Amino acid sequence: MSLIKNLMLAAIVSLLPAWATAGDSEIGDLRQRFLQAEQAISAHRESDYRQLAATLKTYPLYPYLQYQWLKSRLSADDEIRAFLTENGSSRYAGLLKPKWLAYLGEQKRWPDFLRYYQASDDSALQCYAGLAYVETGQTPEAFVLARALWLSGKSQPNNCDGLFAAYQASPYFNHDLVWQRFHAALKRDNPALAEYLARFLAADELPRAELWLKLHRQPEAIQTETGWRNQPADAPEMLGHAVERWLERDPGAAARYWDQEKAQQPIAPDRAAFIERQLALALALKHDAQAYPRLSRLETDDESSREWRVRAALNSQDWPNVLTAIARLNSEEKNRDKWRYWQARALAAVGQGEAANRQFVELAKNRSFYGFMAAAKSGQAIDLAHRPLQVAESELQALSNRADFQAANELLVLNRPAEARRQWQFAVAKLEPNLLPVAAKLAQRWRAPALAIATVAKANHWDDVELRFPLEYSREIGQIAQERQLDPAIIYGLIRQESAFDSQADSPAGAKGLMQVMPQTGRQIAADLHDSWGDDDSLFRPELNLKYGAFYFKKLLHQFGGHYALAAAAYNAGANKIKRWLPGSQALPADIWIENIPYKETRGYVASVLMYALIYQQRLQRDSLKLDDLLREVMPG
Repeated sequence: MSLIKNLMLAAIVSLLPAWATAGDSEIGDLRQRFLQAEQAISAHRESDYRQLAATLKTYPLYPYLQYQWLKSRLSADDEIRAFLTENGSSRYAGLLKPKWLAYLGEQKRWPDFLRYYQASDDSALQCYAGLAYVETGQTPEAFVLARALWLSGKSQPNNCDGLFAAYQASPYFNHDLVWQRFHAALKRDNPALAEYLARFLAADELPRAELWLKLHRQPEAIQTETGWRNQPADAPEMLGHAVERWLERDPGAAARYWDQEKAQQPIAPDRAAFIERQLALALALKHDAQAYPRLSRLETDDESSREWRVRAALNSQDWPNVLTAIARLNSEEKNRDKWRYWQARALAAVGQGEAANRQFVELAKNRSFYGFMAAAKSGQAIDLAHRPLQVAESELQALSNRADFQAANELLVLNRPAEARRQWQFAVAKLEPNLLPVAAKLAQRWRAPALAIATVAKANHWDDVELRFPLEYSREIGQIAQERQLDPAIIYGLIRQESAFDSQADSPAGAKGLMQVMPQTGRQIAADLHDSWGDDDSLFRPELNLKYGAFYFKKLLHQFGGHYALAAAAYNAGANKIKRWLPGSQALPADIWIENIPYKETRGYVASVLMYALIYQQRLQRDSLKLDDLLREVMPG
């Protein structure tokens, strides 16, 4: 190995936390050899890899090293079988096995495939399994799989084509299954698949399919398109499907047309009730005045319709109907902090101040957004009710010595937080419930706050406030808060909600890092600040992410006149949506506006960020940010 590579490896080890390396030169040597073995894999130096690997069999990441070697050598059957046998309970066996099965399927090694295949949610593997059953004469098993995949309404992987061809040529298939898949595709909003399936229809069936596709894409065309009425078998469902699609664009128009046509079609009662509920909810999301009456007339309720009935009354500040709607919640729902708060608010508004105050006082004991608002209403201080988890040192030591946790520890030491998180999640998923609190405290000791937060939540222990709301990155946050003239508590609140202190958090939408900054936003901020932009992954650097996230929030705060709730909502859903959600003609109390945010995610997001900011005010021993600052009236747009 070159001098430069040796120096680089030494530098990595020298940066390891003291608690992980003190008095342990042997583990340090193993780490160096592990890193060297990874380099040998990358350089395809088999002899070097095998020589190094032979010395690493006691190292916690040895299965990880083997996995890295074998995943690109899937033809090495004997080595893979041995690995799966020796490491069957490890995370890396679970990662390697599907790759090997896919390889066996590609090679059409059907007996080998079936020997190792177990039921899977992976569609590609399911299709290989179906083909394996066909090729080995197990046709009933093959076509049970084929039917489920066919009727899912999803476009399936290319390797499913062979299975579907065999299924369509079999006595298990009939023409009605084409229509069933066609309808399933439309229900999944997959018109491309439905259009593809039309090629399997007879010529005289194509106009019917084209009509379905038109109503799917242009649901309002049902008003002028008369052909659907001439399809007696389909007409009720065509009407229902078009109305469901239409209500996403214009629920008022869809509701009026539904009311006009529903009695003329033999629609099944449960289907009609479902559409009525969807229409009422769509109107509520648009804050339409007809929402409350329609929700009140529903013959069958679900949780969503019951809650939006309350919100619809709140949006118009119709306090007697707020109380009526709360009375229609079920007993479990009535006991939630949210609805107890709104019941107290309504009682106060209808002149029952004494009953309202009693409820506010009782609710203020709870550490929640609604408890904090109740404390403000009743003139009480917020009580965090911190009760730290009590875990014995022997329990921490015993858990840290388990192989799965040793592997997670090593990944943390080697500064591979994303891989460490995945390994930790695998280890925790196998734990006995009584050991989850121990794991949470172990993660806290290892200075892995994101892992500690996730694990203590899994343990359903909510009262260790210091564990759940850590003060990581205090120096960086303090500096950035001063630069941007922001209270550090609001930055902490955003981090806690956005990533729970996972610096490597990477959302499905592409947001990255502690404050979940989108790369496009990051590039624009870099231009605004005259920074050079490296690449999207630079947002995983905590200092840069905090700098850009704070800059963006401050910009939103300025855009919305210093209104924290609006800025928080915009941080989550985008400024343009918030502008559309502003009251139309008169100011609205902030708590009512938050409760009526149409997006469930954003509604919960705003409540959480504001609650976390108040918690961090106490953790930081500050009092500069008041609830009144966070909950100013929302002015009309």
